[in-house]
Amino acid sequence: MKTLLTIVLFTSLGLCISCDLGLGINEPTELEKLPPLTTTGENTFGYVINGDIVSITNSLNFTAFNQGGFFFLGGGGIKLYRLGDVATNLNYNLVNFDDGKVEFSVFDDQNQLCFYDSTRTINGNLVFTYFSKEKYIASGIFEFSTVNDDCDTIRVTDGRFDVQYIP
Repeated sequence: MKTLLTIVLFTSLGLCISCDLGLGINEPTELEKLPPLTTTGENTFGYVINGDIVSITNSLNFTAFNQGGFFFLGGGGIKLYRLGDVATNLNYNLVNFDDGKVEFSVFDDQNQLCFYDSTRTINGNLVFTYFSKEKYIASGIFEFSTVNDDCDTIRVTDGRFDVQYIP
């Protein structure tokens, strides 16, 4: 009887320890709220902006195309441009217009509140981790900082995308 009681007690204790109990113990970290880094055309786009997570997993909320040596990805206020052919695992400087550029806009429900022109980008990088002209998939990471005299400085970190683009 004591053995059965001991087994039931330890099993119950183990179950209580392994569950969250609503205490937030198993809450995802901020970075875990971003889409995973994939290279299979999952149609995801996400980043951290001034500490806040933006995660887009519906392709209706972003656009990507690659035409005539020009790659464009836009969504969530960000417009990323790669001017020229795309190579993987190469760091494109978003301040150097020969590599690419980035623009950012802040909107409310109806109006553009702030616009950050590409010439105001302080620093930034774009790396394509996967790019297929046969499967029309582009995957990569990015980060940048930009300023506007009338608005807050924008710092985007941990940017990632895995999209099916329009050829």
